[in-house]
Amino acid sequence: MFCLALLGGRGELTAQSNYKEIAVTNGGTIRGEVRLAGELPTTLRLTVSKDAKYCGVNKSSPRLRLGKSKGVQNTIVWLEGIAEGKKNTTTNKQLVLDQLKCEYTPHVLLLPYGSALDIVNSDPILHNVHAYEGADNGRTLFNIAQPIKGQRTTVKQTQFRKPGLYLATCDAGHPWMNAYIMVADHPYFALTDASGGFVFEHVPPGQYKLRMWHEGVAIVQTEMENGKAKAYRYEEPYEDVKEVSLSPNGKAAVDFTFTLRPVTTDMTASSSKSIRE
Repeated sequence: MFCLALLGGRGELTAQSNYKEIAVTNGGTIRGEVRLAGELPTTLRLTVSKDAKYCGVNKSSPRLRLGKSKGVQNTIVWLEGIAEGKKNTTTNKQLVLDQLKCEYTPHVLLLPYGSALDIVNSDPILHNVHAYEGADNGRTLFNIAQPIKGQRTTVKQTQFRKPGLYLATCDAGHPWMNAYIMVADHPYFALTDASGGFVFEHVPPGQYKLRMWHEGVAIVQTEMENGKAKAYRYEEPYEDVKEVSLSPNGKAAVDFTFTLRPVTTDMTASSSKSIRE
């Protein structure tokens, strides 16, 4: 197993070390929330240019989901560089990334390193799952066509060559479809809930760096083909890191906030628009 850090939003690996599972007898708890600061953003809707009879005429972008008090869902939070701790009880479980109603479900997925992933098409139309290493169309990891409703393909654990962040898109004319898969090399990773909350339990006492990553929200460029959107390029992700000190059997609260940055959008993105719901 490896310890990783995200740099520049690409999911690149830095220092490597083995994670050791131990009995944690005096562990503490770290909990917190991720919240959006500033005004509520407009809701980005993307025009459906293919399979509209089934997918609908437009799709609401899944890239920013807010709960009560502007809690930000689907943010990845993790302890960086932790060398030892509780057993990773989720390893070797088979998780599912579904294509349902022309959207990936879930939009962000934590996949324990060494686990397999089932790709499922629940729609009666062709989808094509193109997965890349990193968060912005890096090297292709796999490219799977699924033309049949109910089709299931297992991506073996060996195909996820290293821990880190992976991006999945659809090349079958559905550029609004995207999902992130974080391959986690230890159990101290969390995905914020509908209210923006997260919690780590049974953490050995010590000094840690707690990292936060949330995907970019705004479209900065749209690739067009025959007058239709072929692919969307998004702004850089939102990232932060905080120091946390945890005493034996202690409790620590660490909150993150971020403000959406102003972004200049490439006006070739004529097939999409921002409106308030």
